Amino acid sequence: MSEADVQCQIRNKENPLTVKILRKEGKIPAIFYAQGEESIPISVETKTIQQLINHEVNVLNVIFPDGKIRKSIIRDIQRDPLTDTIIHLDFLGIKLTEKIRITIPIVLKGTPVGVKDGGILEHLLRDVEVEGLPLDIPEHIEVDVSALNIGNSIRLQDIHSEKFVFASEINHAVANVIHPKVIQLEEEVVEEPVEEGEETSEEKEKAGSEE
Repeated sequence: MSEADVQCQIRNKENPLTVKILRKEGKIPAIFYAQGEESIPISVETKTIQQLINHEVNVLNVIFPDGKIRKSIIRDIQRDPLTDTIIHLDFLGIKLTEKIRITIPIVLKGTPVGVKDGGILEHLLRDVEVEGLPLDIPEHIEVDVSALNIGNSIRLQDIHSEKFVFASEINHAVANVIHPKVIQLEEEVVEEPVEEGEETSEEKEKAGSEE
């Protein structure tokens, strides 16, 4: 287990201009939250966070302006879709000896055999709630779907971990491969052109009713 210190500053969440100013100053807007506590808007140095992510530090000692230190993990990282720059962080306050319950994403890995045969992969469950010690919970769960044939599925009960447990129904399907859907187009009804001087069916019915 590796730890590192992170200095933070309290930011004004009510002013939308604060976020733009912070980013220009080389800082990242963030939120610190812990179970049963009110969330605190903060900011941290971009360079510091980049170094910590590159070194895969597990636990962060978030140091507040008043000197208070809170052990935390980075629970969510938001990036700019164009530049891949970090634009927001979520810090989760933790106690290393207490289990937490949190929702993490499920990532599918591999290309199913059934897809190569023409089937369609459906990602049915994109995130799941898990429970375990903070350092035992991964950022996401990778599920290998490469062995799935058409008609096969993977459920939560097929995913095994000795470090955390699922807090939701384990019979829930995570992904499956289905037969390609055949879209049947309705045949268009084309009316035959009416020759000049010839009455249409509607005109004949109207004439008959008048007689």
